[in-house]
Amino acid sequence: MERLRGAPAWASVVLTVVSVLLAAVLINRVAWTAEAINDKAASIDEVAITIDEAAAAVNALDQTNASAGSILGSAQPLDAQLAEIARLAMSVDARAASINGTAATVVGTAAEINGTAGEIGGTTVGINGTAADILTIAESIDRGVAQINANLDDTIAVVGRIQGDAGNINGQALAAQANAACIDASIGSRDQHCP
Repeated sequence: MERLRGAPAWASVVLTVVSVLLAAVLINRVAWTAEAINDKAASIDEVAITIDEAAAAVNALDQTNASAGSILGSAQPLDAQLAEIARLAMSVDARAASINGTAATVVGTAAEINGTAGEIGGTTVGINGTAADILTIAESIDRGVAQINANLDDTIAVVGRIQGDAGNINGQALAAQANAACIDASIGSRDQHCP
């Protein structure tokens, strides 16, 4: 964001701070959603283990088959949710990069103000002190944005790993359903899920 000509220097700082706060809210939302999905994936993993144990008991084949179908239905929506989280994380990453550019502009503006302050007569001390404060704040924002970028990169990597785990769980659920169907078929029942 370019500072409007004639607008006070603090306006750019305020806009930058608001943008950083917005990015922080979005990051918290992404982290919360990723944690919820991770909890759901852990729950699905526990159900998948239960299905493996139930498949060993031939007397509970109908229940095993129903459980495998339920897990498959639960695992499939995760792909769309993980793709949306990845899209949101990338959007926040782009917003943080924009904020980073704005912070760099504020740093440059503060440096110009600081240079001009050296040429002013009796008010040099006050202006110089204000410019130094602005420069310090802008540099702090710049460091914060860099940290946000690093955290977003980590979040995107975690989402990718969660997405891979969800795909594995989905594959295991399909295999469990096929195994249960084949056991059904071996005792005389017909089930189209047995390859």
